[in-house]
Amino acid sequence: MKLYDYPTAPNPRRVRFFIAEKGQTIPIVTVDLAQRAQFTPAFRILNPSCTVPVLELDDGTAISEVPVICRYLEDLHPDP
Repeated sequence: MKLYDYPTAPNPRRVRFFIAEKGQTIPIVTVDLAQRAQFTPAFRILNPSCTVPVLELDDGTAISEVPVICRYLEDLHPDP
């Protein structure tokens, strides 16, 4: 599992806080929004909406909405 993120963007920050509160560690891939990296063909395949955050699961599934990412992580790790 990987989180595609941009450090100063507010929506990925919400997911990072949630992950930290759960005490989890998820590898982060920085997508440089300033360089428009979200519009590259590879990222468009991952998320056609070209937004971050995106949680890529081990099977290649991509989740790109903050509430859905948080709900998925909560289902995986209900405690704390």
